[in-house]
Amino acid sequence: MNAKASKSEEREDARLEIAVRVPAATIAKLLLAAGLVFVLIRLLPALVLVFIAILVAVTLDPLVRLLERRGLSRSLAVAAVALVALGLAALFLAVALPPLVSQGVDFFQHLNSYRKLVSNSLHANYPVLASVADQMFEVPASPGVTESLKQPLAWGPVAVRVAEGIVLTLALSFYLLVDGKRTYAWLLAYVPRRHRSKMALTMPDVSDVVTAYMQGQVITSALAGAFAFAVLSVLGVPAALPLSLLVAVCDVLPILGIFVSTVPAVLFALTVSPLAAAAVLALYLLYHAFENYVIIPRVYGKRLRLSTLVVLLALILGGTVGGVVGAVLILPLVAAYPIVERIWLRDYLGQEVAADHRVLERTTESGSDRAVDAILRGARHDAEIHEPAAAKRARRSEREGP
Repeated sequence: MNAKASKSEEREDARLEIAVRVPAATIAKLLLAAGLVFVLIRLLPALVLVFIAILVAVTLDPLVRLLERRGLSRSLAVAAVALVALGLAALFLAVALPPLVSQGVDFFQHLNSYRKLVSNSLHANYPVLASVADQMFEVPASPGVTESLKQPLAWGPVAVRVAEGIVLTLALSFYLLVDGKRTYAWLLAYVPRRHRSKMALTMPDVSDVVTAYMQGQVITSALAGAFAFAVLSVLGVPAALPLSLLVAVCDVLPILGIFVSTVPAVLFALTVSPLAAAAVLALYLLYHAFENYVIIPRVYGKRLRLSTLVVLLALILGGTVGGVVGAVLILPLVAAYPIVERIWLRDYLGQEVAADHRVLERTTESGSDRAVDAILRGARHDAEIHEPAAAKRARRSEREGP
């Protein structure tokens, strides 16, 4: 009995044995993939600079084409745009940098005085707000900030890297304007010919969306900064120029930017009076509403149909992956997704999905929920969706082949 039992156990053990054989080619592919991921992670800062350069080049391309239509060659048109851009940057630095530096130095010199003014104006009636304001004023005087300010040479390498990144990005942008078409054709050669008709449909639309986003963002940021500077100057709020520049920069971040830029402005306005702080808060919020419902629809037009929820989710995902830069750069990609879906994913998602999404894009602009309710009920919506003739031709040419 024992011999039979031992033999049956050996058979069971033999059945449980699993031989795992991984070919050497598979191992090599896995190692190669891991190496590529490692290289991409190390090259991420450079890739971000390249992506920013592409956005800048796409934004300036309409100006270059306008000069080309006036009779200039491509190289001369790019040179003219570059000279104008560099001249505007130099003018901005010459006009804004001296008062910006002086107001920043004045802020740190009178930090304790500002702190006492705010504490005295709030402590009696608003002790909670006084405590919050006091903690915020402690941030510039924290040990880490103080220690870093005592070592000005430590900021040298950071400033050099920032300046180097800006110069490289601008230079790459201008080179892309000059030679971007040839580079794009070289990269397009990797795409199978049966897909090139779709690429021909995709790139102009994506370029229009990116151009609309970048140009619109420059306009809205400039308007927001100018409004903030006017308000703060009229109310006599100290450091009006740095605070208005903060508004212009934070305007790039929808939803979150208004909170980041409003809190310091209100805090500085408290050094004038509680009434000035209330006026700054009210005017900032009113302008934010005016910008969202009047300026942005007129500036961006119908090319960017992004709901507030989509923008917020995009900011969270982009910020998680790439910080502030990732949160900013992800918005043009999200805005370009409907084009990719319409041209590339329509056959995979189905005609109904693409049609419903196009209707929902229109409802984002119009504010009507009739089509939304119809889609939620599973009913057919009223809007007539016709497939563009260009998309039909693209799919026909793809089926027929080169």
